[in-house]
Amino acid sequence: MAIKNLLIAYSGSDSSDAALDAALFMRDKYDAHLTGLLAHTYAPINQNVGSWIPDDVRNSIKKAQSQAAKEIEARFRQRIASNSAPDKVHWLSTRDDDGTTVARCARLFDLTLIGRYDAVQGEGHELHPDVIAMVSGRPVLLVPREFDMSTFNEHAVLAWDGKRAAARALGDAMQILETKGLVTIVTVGSDSSDMSLPEMNVETALQRHGVNAERVHLQRNGKTVSYRVLEFLDKVQPRLLVMGAYEHSKFRQSIVGGVTSTVLKKAKVPILISH
Repeated sequence: MAIKNLLIAYSGSDSSDAALDAALFMRDKYDAHLTGLLAHTYAPINQNVGSWIPDDVRNSIKKAQSQAAKEIEARFRQRIASNSAPDKVHWLSTRDDDGTTVARCARLFDLTLIGRYDAVQGEGHELHPDVIAMVSGRPVLLVPREFDMSTFNEHAVLAWDGKRAAARALGDAMQILETKGLVTIVTVGSDSSDMSLPEMNVETALQRHGVNAERVHLQRNGKTVSYRVLEFLDKVQPRLLVMGAYEHSKFRQSIVGGVTSTVLKKAKVPILISH
């Protein structure tokens, strides 16, 4: 995947600012275009009371909504003012009526960045990176609110179980992984791919792309897979995690939790997720 077209869902929040810092870093690193997207929606006026609202009040509401959108765009442009390639930074503002605007837009971009716990402006509906990846078919980079780009290093972790979603994430992240000084491949428990391909494994696949890769096998020892992954991240302090999403049913995971949802909520590093 050549990274030349980045999208960031931006709402002016602290999470959005952290994601924008990461997006600008990647824009410079890969000489890519960066588009800021404000997806906003506002609750319609209830029909039962709408006829009682004076026109001047309606107009005031619309003006306030428009002003809020302008202020968010101004914040975005202020933060990118010192960027080295202003002609490659763009802005989109569009109404989101069904909660899928970001995902639909993401289909046209190489990678979409969002801040953790960010929401669609106006309604406060949280943006879910796993859902965006699933609906768009494109990878999503989730950036924690507290992430500081000044601590960035070139060590990445690839969560690998040999299944379809992990393979998709590996392919989607390959250009990023090729720039890393070290990629640690972490498997918790067994890896189904090594059983069927004894002479070809994920380390070899990465090494053929010139990636310095190491393999770490972690035993569960009575712990959940997500617990062991998070524990490992805290120990080695990489600046990126690459993982696939939902090898099991999304419905089942929404009921009982799962590796994807737990890691997305708790990891302290940016996560590139593919479905």
